[in-house]
This record gives sequence, C-alpha cells and structure tokens, in this order.
Amino acid sequence: MKTGCGNFCEFGPRVKDGRITFTYKTDTVGESAINIYDINTYKLIDSIKVTDEYRLGRVCSIEVEGLNADKICYLIERDGKESLDEYSTGIVGRDKWNDKSREKDDYKVYSSIANCDYTFTKSKPRIAPKDMIMYKLHMRGYTMQHSLNRWDKGNYKGFLKCLDEIVDLGVTSIEFQPLYEFEEMDLTEATVVDEHFQAHTVIHDSGKVNYWGYNKGHYFAPKASYFGERQAARNMKYMVDEIHGRGLEVIMEIAFDNAVSEDVMNKALKYWVKEYNVDGLHILGRNLPIGRIVKNPYLADTKIFYHEYPYDVLMEEKCAKHLFISNDEFLYALRAVQNHFDGCVSELANNSKRQHEKFGFVNYAANSNGFTLFDSFAYGEKHNEDNGEDNRDGNNYNCSNNYGYEGKTSNRAINTIRLNNIKTAICAVMMAQAIPLILAGDEVGNSQKGNNNVYCQDNKIGWVDFPKTKFALEIRNFVKEMIKFRKANPVIRLEEPMHMNDYHHTGIPDLSYHGREPWMMGIGDEKKAIGVLYAGEYSSDDNKDDILVCYNFYYDEEKFALPRMPGNKKWYLALNTTGDFGELKYIESQHYIIVPGGSITILVGKETKITNDSVEIIKHKRK
Repeated sequence: MKTGCGNFCEFGPRVKDGRITFTYKTDTVGESAINIYDINTYKLIDSIKVTDEYRLGRVCSIEVEGLNADKICYLIERDGKESLDEYSTGIVGRDKWNDKSREKDDYKVYSSIANCDYTFTKSKPRIAPKDMIMYKLHMRGYTMQHSLNRWDKGNYKGFLKCLDEIVDLGVTSIEFQPLYEFEEMDLTEATVVDEHFQAHTVIHDSGKVNYWGYNKGHYFAPKASYFGERQAARNMKYMVDEIHGRGLEVIMEIAFDNAVSEDVMNKALKYWVKEYNVDGLHILGRNLPIGRIVKNPYLADTKIFYHEYPYDVLMEEKCAKHLFISNDEFLYALRAVQNHFDGCVSELANNSKRQHEKFGFVNYAANSNGFTLFDSFAYGEKHNEDNGEDNRDGNNYNCSNNYGYEGKTSNRAINTIRLNNIKTAICAVMMAQAIPLILAGDEVGNSQKGNNNVYCQDNKIGWVDFPKTKFALEIRNFVKEMIKFRKANPVIRLEEPMHMNDYHHTGIPDLSYHGREPWMMGIGDEKKAIGVLYAGEYSSDDNKDDILVCYNFYYDEEKFALPRMPGNKKWYLALNTTGDFGELKYIESQHYIIVPGGSITILVGKETKITNDSVEIIKHKRK
C-alpha cells in the first residue's frame, strides 16, 4: 500500500486511476488516522496514519494506492476516537431498515465509497414553474401498503413499480422526503460502571423509529435501505433517470439543523444536483444561510424551495425563476374559511393570487407535518397518543372539523360532507395561481387516524393506504380531472402577478372579484363567498377562455351574478364540487348562478354562436 499527498480539492473520498484520495477536516493538533475495514466482515484491515505532511491548515488529504474501493469501508480516527466522514458518499452497517440485529455490533456504521460510473441516459424535463404540479411522498411509506412483493416494499424498486400511478394522476414533479442516509433507530448512549468499577458507554435502542428522517443526516450518501445496500449510488441514479424518462422532475427534501456547517450545506446541495441530476431542492431548517445558498452559482438553474426568504435575497435574483416559497399560509387561509374557524375569503383570495416576477409560491391543502386532507375533515382534535408524548407533540392549531363524528364513520350524510370538502379543497388548490402540491394519499382519502405528527409512525398510521373503495376512486378521478382542467387553462397559472386592471386594454381586468352584483365585490372579513374571474385574453396561449370560480363557504346556497363578457362570449358550467366534471353546460340565465353551500363552481366563458335553434361554441384553430 502506497501513500502520497492528496490534492486537497474536494472533501470526501474520490477514486481515480485505482487510487483513493481521502480529504477531511480535523480540529486536532496531532496525527489522525484512516482506519480501513473489510466491507463484508467489518474487520480492521489497516490504520493509515495521516501525518503533518498530508495536512494543510485544518484539512488533511492523503492519496492511497493498493485499496479496492468496492471492498472497503472506513472511519476517521481523531484523538483516539473514531467517527464517520461527514463527506462520505456511502454508509454501510444499516443496509436494512430498522435492523435489530445491529445490536450485536453496537449499532456501529461505517463510511464507504460510492464508486459508481453510471451514465444518465434521459434528459431533465425542464418543466416551467407555471406548468408544475407537485406530488410529495415518503419512499417507504408510499410503497409499504401497495400490492407489491415483500422485497419491493419500502425501497426504490417498489416505487418504480408504482410510478405509472403517479404519471396517470397527471403530476409533473415528485418531492421526496429524505432519501439521503439518516439513523432511523432512536439510539441513546448511557455510561454504566461494571463490577470492576470501570466505566463503559452502552448504546440503547428505545424502539422508537425516526420515520421521516428529519434529524441530522449524512448528506452525501443515498440511503442504503432504500436503494439496495452496496449499490445505493447506482440505484438512486437509475431511479432518477427512470423518473426523468417519464417526463417528471425529482425534488429532494434536505433537512439541516444549525449544527451543520454552511460549507457542508452548500457542498451537499451542489453534490445532489451534480452527481444525481436532481431538478430541485426543498431545504428544511430554521435560520439557515439561505442567502449564501441561493447565490451558489452551481444552483442557478435548480429549483429551490424554502419556507421564507429574506426579501432582499429574492429581489437580487437575476436568473430565471427558480426560488419558491413553500409554507402553510394558503393551507390556513383555506382551512379556516372552509371549516368555519373565523376565516374569510379575502385572505383566501389574496393567497390564491400569490405570484411574483422573480420568485414563486407553492400552495397545498395538507402536508406531511399535519393532518392529511381527509383527517382535516374527520377529526376535530389531534390524536398523537401513539407517539409516546402524551399527545403534547404536533400542531395544536389545525382548523379541523369532524362534521359530527370523530374519525371514520359509516354515516352516509357525514361521508358526503367530507367527500365534498375534500373535493372543494383540491379544487381551491388547483384554481389558485401558484404551484399546487398534493400530499401522497390525499388523492384517495388516506387517513392517519387523527395523528398530525407521524414522525415516528413506521406502521399503518404513517404509511399511505390506497383503498379501492368508491369513496377513494371518486377522489382520485376528481384530482385527475382538476389537473387536466388546470393544464388546459393557462390563464389560471400565469407566471406574472395579477394587477387587477385592464393594462392590455382587452375590455376587462386580468383578475376581478364578483359577488351578488358583478364588478362590485367588497371583500369584508364577514364575507364567506367570492367570485374570482380570470380574463382569458391575458393568457399567452391560444386558449383565451375566461374562467370564473365561485367560492361559497357559507352553510347555505349563495347567488352569484355573472358578469357580462366582451364580444360574444357566454358562460358554461364546467363543475360544481358536489358533483363531477362532465360536458360543458350552457347557462340559460347568463345573469346569475346558484352555488350550494360549502362548494365551488367553475364557469368557462367561451365564444358562442347563438341562433333561434341552437347554441354553438366557436372553435378556433390553434396557431
């Protein structure tokens, strides 16, 4: 085995021409060492001393010849203590999810080297923000209750076998909860004294599972239990390639805590884009150096999602739109008015038109850190007792309503209300201007039994259920049709903010509000109904249809005036959320429409030829 000075260029292990370069940081004054282990038996093979000749400041870099990267793993020893390489590209020792047999090895894990020469064969989809429809899932939770072979559950193989279902739904972008390495076992250290009065450290498994993976991770290594143990790097790249081949984007959630250095954050984000070809990054964590992150030139065309950017950071952006605010503002505006928690349509209307030239927004009616969409209409209170924290964990402010019974019920009247509410919420998300996001399972009415914080529920509570009931199938079909409608009507999803005036001189404003009288909508806090008119002439697409969305969150039906449109455009009924999509139906009155309580009606304004005998939509040829 020969050693030489490394190049100090990139942290972590790098393989070139049969030689391995290890580069890492050290805060110790003396020597450090790289302890080399057999990747199969975990027996120590050699300990490579890293002396001052391989050191530059606090960085050590050593090149080693004579090791097979595929057959070794390693740990870095500093001051007599071994630790993982925080830049390691693989982790071995927890190749199986929540593996109790690890106890015999004191739950020890090792750094490894992702020596993978995979070549991507599919191009990135390059989906414009206005065309995006996101779908968020957990790799393990999404596959565990699907009809799959046991060995395909909880991993990328099972996910790829379910990919057709996601494509069929019509979404464009898949957001994955953490796919990088993290410790799923809740391990704690304790010091015990033996009969010889010698102190020892003992590691104990509490039995609780870190299901989501939002604790500190190993940010350069794909999770082995998801991606096939020693071939994790190759298999994850293959999965990304297959998703791209179906025309979908890959967006990775990455959760940082304040203990992670800025350098690690920036290098990790660049690494997933460069090495794994991901399209977007949803960064989780408070008080992160988001300003520095978005200025990383390697991420200039990568979609970055964060809960709140400093305004000056957003205003300094000069690249194509790639920064997006993803938070609960739309969720609470919708849920408060829908479930009658002193909500008002003015707040919902403002959130529905969130948009900016330089940056975008993400809207959703449910997310992983709260109630599922079904549960927000089936539970009035959270039920997190199974988490072992006496129901103290999770959000206490949910704006949820059980509509007469806590939890699932066979009562038809209650289930009809819940079904309508789910469809209405989905409709509201799809008819807002920003990027819509669907939480996996919401399209089939998945329930978490009222648990709004399933971070530790690696079981049927936390896994997504895909029932084939009439209730579930009706929701799924409705979601598909709403997605089709959104895609077919680009005026709903303009990249530019609405100005609520007629700056193109088309005859009507780009966006306007209506109520019992047209063009005269006053939006007070007491209002629970509003008509929102998107003017089709402001669409850059050939489709110039006007879209009028009538939101009625009163208990009783509400009358909406229909504004008279320029030219020969007439109103057609496309949908009321108490029913389903069908053929467009001409509105005989053309002056008003009645909308049932707790529902949304969508009207389409189309150019129409009317004779004594017929009403005919004028179809224009696409340019």
